Amino acid sequence: MISFRPLILIIGTSIALLPLLSNWRVQAQNQSQNIELKVYSENEQKQSCPDKVIVTEKSHPYQEGSFATDGSINLSAYASNISVQASNSFSVTWVGTLKPRYAKCFASAGMTNIDGQAYSEHLNYLRMHFVKGKVYFILDLAGGSDPNNYPLVVLNNSFKNGNPAWTWGGSD
Repeated sequence: MISFRPLILIIGTSIALLPLLSNWRVQAQNQSQNIELKVYSENEQKQSCPDKVIVTEKSHPYQEGSFATDGSINLSAYASNISVQASNSFSVTWVGTLKPRYAKCFASAGMTNIDGQAYSEHLNYLRMHFVKGKVYFILDLAGGSDPNNYPLVVLNNSFKNGNPAWTWGGSD
């Protein structure tokens, strides 16, 4: 005689765990990522430039047909009078006047780590320039494409508490 009790127990446990596993997946999608931009300085005195700058990005919950990611940077830690210098569908450049501590910084910065893991993708879409008393923070999606081979686009650029904020995305 075949006993169905173990099979029923396995199926029942699986059904009970399914909502928990789905919830973990949603929570994982909704967690923000810390993206480290390493600053490469030309200055003799490296202390006039930050070593790194942290950007935060968070994916939107899945929506059929598209995806989007919100981002922000605390640029006011390094600069004042922050504004949008230029923007189009694929790129935004914010500019600010460097604070006295960083005013002599001559450097560039690019993506090196995401949540402590080395960034090795081909598209270095977050960059910075520190030049002549100004800092330029650049979100540049040019050359990036979504799974349908459409270009990635900037959906929104704005300010949050005086700092650059954005949303970019594409189709899936």
